[in-house]
This record gives sequence, structure tokens and C-alpha cells, in this order.
Amino acid sequence: MKKKILILNPEKKVNYRISKDTSGGYGTGNDFGYSIVPKILKYLLKKYSDWPPLFAGYTFSVLKNLGYEVTYSKNLNIEFSNFDLVIIISSIVCCETELETIKKLKNQNKKIVAIGPFATNMPHLYISAGATVIMGEPEFFFLENPNLDKSFEKEQVIFNNNFKLDDLPFPKWDLMIKNLENTNKLFGNHKSIPILATRGCPYSCSRYCVYPLQQGKKIRQRNPKYIVDEMEYWKKEHNISMFIFRDPVFSINRKHTIEFCNELINRNLNLRFVIETHLRILDAELISLLKKAGVKGVKVGIESFDMDILKQESRYTVNKDEQLKKIREIENSDIQVSAMFIIGFPSDIHKSVEKTIEYAKLLNTSYAQFSVWTPYPGTPVFNDYQDKIIVKEYEDFNQYKLIYKHKIFNQKKIKKYLNNAYSEYYSRFIWLYKYTKGYFLHKKL
Repeated sequence: MKKKILILNPEKKVNYRISKDTSGGYGTGNDFGYSIVPKILKYLLKKYSDWPPLFAGYTFSVLKNLGYEVTYSKNLNIEFSNFDLVIIISSIVCCETELETIKKLKNQNKKIVAIGPFATNMPHLYISAGATVIMGEPEFFFLENPNLDKSFEKEQVIFNNNFKLDDLPFPKWDLMIKNLENTNKLFGNHKSIPILATRGCPYSCSRYCVYPLQQGKKIRQRNPKYIVDEMEYWKKEHNISMFIFRDPVFSINRKHTIEFCNELINRNLNLRFVIETHLRILDAELISLLKKAGVKGVKVGIESFDMDILKQESRYTVNKDEQLKKIREIENSDIQVSAMFIIGFPSDIHKSVEKTIEYAKLLNTSYAQFSVWTPYPGTPVFNDYQDKIIVKEYEDFNQYKLIYKHKIFNQKKIKKYLNNAYSEYYSRFIWLYKYTKGYFLHKKL
């Protein structure tokens, strides 16, 4: 008889989107603000942008391919007695909810496993609640340990990853996501799914960024042919033509990116994709090739207007003139740009926050994301701020709330800045005109 496995994704009940796939798998809760524009944005994002973390998608597929009967659910009222094993998807943004769920399951004598970057870096929380923690990337653990009968006798399971990214099966999103129509429609009216080309990030902003905590700094990459095989499969089997790459920094390996683009171009599949990358990686030649291959949107981190603040946080980027030039070069190729900004850096003052918001308006990209600087547990910077934390729950670490004692700002002021940033940015006529024009252009593509 097949063992029945439940991959459970406990979520805190809130009126904004929670994503456990963002912020390196720690998760974010997109609480943009309290006025009308932020409320509209929260509603749209919650309704039209939702998918499980990639590590959970791969874990589901590995277990399914091994012959187990696997179910993915967010429903905390599901009948747990039907399952032999419950795998909890961990995060910081739903931590307390996850821990309460584990305790409930423990009282029912269920075998419970916690997976993901947050459980890996804070295992004691999940162990004390009653779960076994798989340290590292769980999809590779299950590849290495296909027989689960004796796999969880210890509180922490540490294993040697002897596999490569190409050893992973394609995530079975059609079995995990009820409505593929609502996975992500932010870059046009297309069904879309997340996809992976590389893992790992060597950049120095790892001082406060959580991506290297589980993925490491060494770049690992999939065979370009295998990536396009996956895209072709989804196009033929489910008519999906849009793909959201979840790499920390897409195109970090130029040779690999060129091989991928050429493979996609040569197959003539007429597909579109969105990437997140760094402006200093992009040049005219690469932008042109990505456009030809089908790139539709590019997400880039700008963070702050103040270069001194960025240097203090070990975040090195191109200068302002080059930023503006490259963004315009990308947009002139009919590629949408989403620029990401951070307020509440330790050295931020009123003037620097206000200049960052004004700079975002000057760039006037198709999308702008404003979030709050957060010292995450497990990152090097957390050691400097753990005595300054002013919140009581890990779920407050949602990247949209000030969680540490700032030398100038309090929570109320940061919340107001955040609310005003979204309100002002997305209510400008010049942005509305640009977005509307771009929406109808990209809807045709």
C-alpha cells in the first residue's frame, strides 16, 4: 500500500498576500499600507499572484516519482488521519502559525517533518514543537533517501547532497496549484508558473540577504536544454507560455544565459519569461539577446538613492546615471522593469528615505516595490541587531514592518512612509499612462 504524504503550507490569516517563496524562502507578507491605493494593490496581488515555494514543488515531484501518494494543501482543517507523514513548509512570515499546527499534529501522534530555509536556520523552534527538521534542500534529501521508514528517527536530519539541479524532476504544478490562471498575472494576461535556472548568489549583500543561507554562494546551474525542455512541456501540455524565473540573480553566468537564450530562440516556441537580475550584469548585447529569446519583464534591486547607505550595507551597484540609462535601454526594447527599493536602513534618515521615493518616481518603471530593511535570523547582520528587536513574534518579520529599534524612526513613521510610497507612486498620471500603454502592448505579445 502506498504511503500517503501531506505537504502542508500553513498560512497566517491576513488580508494581504503571503509568499513563502520570496526572500530566500523565509517568505514575505505584502502589507503595503492602509490607504486606498495600497489596499487595491494588496487585493490584486493576493488574488492574482500565488504559488508554493520552489523547494516544496520539487519535493512534491520527487516524492510523487518515488511512488508515494502526495497531497499539497493550505487547508489547516484537512483530515490529518488520512496521512502517514505530514511535511510542514516553514517560513519566518508564518512561523507561529506553523508551530501551532505542528503541536496540533503532535497531539494526534502524527509523524511531522519541517522543511525550508527558516527551519534549517532555526531548527530548535520546530523541534521543540514536535517536528523533525530536514537541514538544507529537502528535495535532494528525498532523492537520496527514497525509503522513508527510518529517515526521521533523529530530531535533525543532515545529509550529503550528491545530486545536481538537473537530477530534479519538473515540479508538478498542475497537481499542486488549483488554478494556474492565478499564479502570476503581473506581467500581462498570461498563465504563468515559476521556474529555476540557477541557485546560489556570491554577492556581498549576503550580509543581510537570506538567499545564500540555504542555496550557498556557489552558483549551480541547470542545463539550458533541460530548462527549455521544461518550458516546452508546460506549453504543450497546459498551454502555459509565461515563466517566472526564481533565481536569486538570473544571468549571473553570462555563458550559461547565452546558451539558454539561443536554445529557446532555436526552438521557436514563442514563450515569454520574467527574470530578476543585477543592472551591472546587463549590457546592450545581452538585453538584445534576452529580448529576442522572449524576456518580458526584468526585476532589479535599486534599494536606496543614497550610495553611502548602500556601501555601508555592502550593497554595491552601478551609479545613478548608469542606472537610469540601463533602465531606459531595457524599456526601449519593450521590456517591463520592476524596481525594488528598501526604506528603514540603519543609516537612513528622513531625507534619504524621501529621496529614495522621489528617485523611484523619476525612474518611473512599470512596477516599483518598496519594503522595509529587516535583519533576519541566520544572516551575519542579525548578530548586530538581535538585542534591538522590538517585535515579539517572528511573523512580524514580513519585510513590511520595522522590527528593530531604529535611531530615528519608529514603526508608525516607517508604516506611513511605506503607505505614502505606494500611494504616491501608483496614483501618478505619468505612471498610469505608461502602465496602460505597456499593458495593452504586452497583452498582444
